[in-house]
Amino acid sequence: MPETTHSIDIVIPSYRLEKDYILPLIHLSKPEGWLFRYYIVVDNPRVHVNEEIARLAAIGHINLIINPANLGASTSRNKGLEAGSGEWILFLDDDVKADEMLLHHYMHAITRWPDEIGFIGLVKLPPPPTAFARALLVNGSMMIFGIAEEAEAFAWGATANTMVKRAAVGTVRFSTDYPKSGGGEDVDFFLNIRDNNRSRDYKTLKEAVVYHPWWGGGKASFKRPFRYGIGNSYLGQFIPKYRYYDFPNTPEALFLLMLALPAVALFAPAYLVVWGQLFMGIALAEVPATLFQAAKRKASLDAAVAYYLVFLKLAYETGLLWGNIARFRFAGIGARFEYKGRAHGNGFFRFNTYKIVKWTLYALLGYVIFL
Repeated sequence: MPETTHSIDIVIPSYRLEKDYILPLIHLSKPEGWLFRYYIVVDNPRVHVNEEIARLAAIGHINLIINPANLGASTSRNKGLEAGSGEWILFLDDDVKADEMLLHHYMHAITRWPDEIGFIGLVKLPPPPTAFARALLVNGSMMIFGIAEEAEAFAWGATANTMVKRAAVGTVRFSTDYPKSGGGEDVDFFLNIRDNNRSRDYKTLKEAVVYHPWWGGGKASFKRPFRYGIGNSYLGQFIPKYRYYDFPNTPEALFLLMLALPAVALFAPAYLVVWGQLFMGIALAEVPATLFQAAKRKASLDAAVAYYLVFLKLAYETGLLWGNIARFRFAGIGARFEYKGRAHGNGFFRFNTYKIVKWTLYALLGYVIFL
């Protein structure tokens, strides 16, 4: 066997430790002359360990770490990262199926571009099985999964399939200041590595493919976008160089109106009807603005997809609002985060199709109410 020239640590945090996912990842085809070490960190002390996984751990084929309590994805990934010493670290999720040649593709990338700080692989989803799943694609929620097909390099990647160079990582770790349930900590981790390496983006590898299932088979659930909104409310606070301020979104605008309600009721009760008209108008303006933007993107819409599209956006933005007000960070209202890793100094206000339509409707509403 040729002399080993490179070592790669594969870090997989898991709660379920499902053998149908974990074992195929362990048994992926491996290039000769390369050393691969698995660090599977189980964030569930009550987990049932499959016999084959237990056997592989016992003979040292994998490193199985079981947390004493549910510590969250950040702590679990940090444990795997710190347990190893490989030159490169590949992060995979515990619910993906990988292309059999995945490790070969990463090996070729390291050999060809050894000076890169990391590589972003491609995460493929099956065709959307439901209207809710189609809406997730239309609203851009899954953009980062497919970024390897859209750009040659990007500022951060999904932990479902991204590799980083240990030397580039340095002392950066997944922050435990984000909610334990997840959201924002992956963006934080990869951007901080990037910032410590002269703001160099990660090279994308569309040939390095894993396949991710739809959560719950595509069944409608707004918990995930709401949770991501909460987690992402921390990003502008923790990495302020990428924070900017924008016009209030719909939940923020309605929240500000609710704050004004007691004063209106006490000092100007005659305007309560106007207040109610504004509240309803702002809430309803979300529908045509969201759908007009989707139509501009030439998205294929039917009634069910349109319905989910509106409420996915509201769920995320409500989570963003709640994440700020729950920790009394009212300065976070209107704060946004630049996900492409472009610093904006003191920030600025942006217009796009969605906002132009929405604020035009606001102006028409004001005209009808006050004139």
